[in-house]
Amino acid sequence: NHTTNMRNITLITLFVGASAFITSAYAEISGNLGVTSNYLWRGLSQNGTEASVSGGLDYTGESFYAGFWTANLSGDQEVDLYVGTDLSGFDVGLIKYCFDASESTEYYVGYSIAGFDLSYAADVDDSDLSYYGVSYGFTITEGLDATLTYGDYDAGLNDDGDIAYGEYIQLDIAYGDLTITVADRDADTEVDYAVSYGWGF
Repeated sequence: NHTTNMRNITLITLFVGASAFITSAYAEISGNLGVTSNYLWRGLSQNGTEASVSGGLDYTGESFYAGFWTANLSGDQEVDLYVGTDLSGFDVGLIKYCFDASESTEYYVGYSIAGFDLSYAADVDDSDLSYYGVSYGFTITEGLDATLTYGDYDAGLNDDGDIAYGEYIQLDIAYGDLTITVADRDADTEVDYAVSYGWGF
């Protein structure tokens, strides 16, 4: 529809225009590859606990970044496009989630203070579909780091009339490029686990 097309055009314009803004003096290109036994996002498995492979590229300029990230899901493919900037210490940006049969766009704001990472995101078309979270990173012992996250994602109701996501607590324990994740959602009696390995270049 017209609204969706305008939203797509706006995001593409921001992405291309922002990329062109980066000069060779400040530009930095980085990439990432990863594999996980269970793709967890906001406390919920996105691929039916099947393994997933992901990868992405980022362009970083002076107080600016843009990039894309993709991962395979069960019978689907996810591609994310995002642009962001630093505004007085706040990480502000726009991200578009693209799937084979659907898409959505969120704006987000992040802020770090006293070791805590605070984040908020909301759907561009419906701000009631929102997410907020707080994470705290700490060192268990030399070489072994952990991050504890509490989040609440109000994504509306599923086909059964229940809240689609809801509150969750997640613990990530990282040793080098290897990460073990445990996530527990308040609305779910099962605990999700994941073992992931990532490479940056």
